[in-house]
Amino acid sequence: MKYQIIIDDEVKEQAARAVAEGRILNLKNDIVFKSFFSKECKESAYCRRKMLSAVIGQKVEETKVLNPELLPTRTDGKFPRLDIHCKLADGSEVDVELQNSMYKDDQIKRSIYYAATLTHNALSSGEPYSQLPHIYQIMFMDFQKIEDKKLHHAYTFKEREDNTELSDIMQIHYIELPKINEILKKLADGAKELSEVEFWSILIKMGGNPQTQSLLQKLTAMQEEMDMAQALLNKMSRNQQEWENQFGYERFVHDCISREKYAFNNGLAEGEARGRAAGLAEGEARGKREMAFETARRFLQMGLPVEQIAQGVGLSAEEIKRLS
Repeated sequence: MKYQIIIDDEVKEQAARAVAEGRILNLKNDIVFKSFFSKECKESAYCRRKMLSAVIGQKVEETKVLNPELLPTRTDGKFPRLDIHCKLADGSEVDVELQNSMYKDDQIKRSIYYAATLTHNALSSGEPYSQLPHIYQIMFMDFQKIEDKKLHHAYTFKEREDNTELSDIMQIHYIELPKINEILKKLADGAKELSEVEFWSILIKMGGNPQTQSLLQKLTAMQEEMDMAQALLNKMSRNQQEWENQFGYERFVHDCISREKYAFNNGLAEGEARGRAAGLAEGEARGKREMAFETARRFLQMGLPVEQIAQGVGLSAEEIKRLS
């Protein structure tokens, strides 16, 4: 089955209304997320460096997006890659993804596979292993996978018993966006300190929600990079094409889920119907067989020969002998 993102007249009208109403794009939308952090402009480059520095835990001076070609170009009729693949100044490679709850069950294996693929592709044939760069797989997840209150988890290779680190050459980072609720409670209680990872998580989770604009304005005063991030998001939100991409992708996701649900329900209904038919057939066959045994018993009581009874009721001679 082929899925496509289609930007039609209805989507364009929705986008035009959103721009006219001064609405803010949703950073939790995969396409908006990639566009925000992948643009070749100073605001996007700044936000990308600051976000990566916060997650990785070291200052990122320069980033080169290796797959920028899909956005902000049109998405009509093709499925875009929505990860952000970057190379840093020291040669390290980073893959940033925004994951929704449909990937919750296989998220850990998924991220390990992605990181392993990046590692495998980081060296060309013949290059020495000493040239292997650091690989960072970063997952902003709009669901909770780890049962604690910690927002950001980072994993490397470590010894199982004493926890000594073997290597940090490959790192997997999980940022679970629903956990910002605990952070918001602290802000409501008067806390003024936010880590940079907390700041970016709040922006991604709530940046497109009109009910949180006052909170985001307060955070702008607390975090220097928030001003640049808000300026970029506001600028993008005045661009009709950005809205067309958001609405087109939202409809695409809805269509995918609807088709999968339709196929599942049809398969379930078909299976139930097949089961009912099989059950009825089995029940009918069992009833006929029980009736044959009862008739055979009566014939035996009448003294008829076994072979004659078997021929008359459709049972084997051995079955009738067991009855006798």
